[in-house]
Amino acid sequence: MNKLLSLVIFSIFSLSLTACSADNKINTEKKDSHTTVTPPNSKKQRTVYFKNDTLKINTATLKLLSIEVLPANKSLLREKPQLAIIYEVKNHSKKKLSAQTVWMSSIELTQESENKRTKLLVGLIPQDDKFAPFTSQKADNIKTNSTAKAVITYDLDDTTTPIKLTATQGMTGKKLGEKIINLK
Repeated sequence: MNKLLSLVIFSIFSLSLTACSADNKINTEKKDSHTTVTPPNSKKQRTVYFKNDTLKINTATLKLLSIEVLPANKSLLREKPQLAIIYEVKNHSKKKLSAQTVWMSSIELTQESENKRTKLLVGLIPQDDKFAPFTSQKADNIKTNSTAKAVITYDLDDTTTPIKLTATQGMTGKKLGEKIINLK
C-alpha cells in the first residue's frame, strides 16, 4: 500500500511540474511573437530620404544650396571647368561629423554617355573670393544640432552631358535618390 501511495504522489508531482513547464513555454512563445511584430529601428528606417535637394540620413541632414559651372581659369588654379556645389550639413548625432565627411560618404556624381559611365573626381578647392566663407568650415567638426556650410568642386571633361547626383545612406547604405544636374 505504501508503494501505491508513493507512486500516486510521485505521479501527481510529475504532472504538476509538467503543467508548470507548459505554462512557461506558452508565455515565452507569446513574448517572442510579440517582439518579432515590431521591427527594430523602424523609426530610423522611415526618416532617411533624398528629396527637394535635401538628404536626410541617420546622423545628419545635407541640403544643396547652389550649383554652378566654373570656367577654367589658370589664375585661380583651375585647369579644367568645374562644377561647384555649395551645401550645408546639420549634425543630428553626438558623433564627430564634418560637412566633408557627410558629403563624401553619401554623395556620388557621374556622367553617362551612350558608351560609358564616368565617376566625377573631386577638384581643387575653388580660389574665387565668393567661396572663401565655405572653404574654412569644410573639415571642421560640427557640434550636435549645429550647421556648417561648405563647398565642393568636381573637375569636368564634358560640359554638356547632364550629371547624375546619387544620394545614399552612407558609403555602403541603400540608395535614397537621384538628381539630374543639367549643365546648360
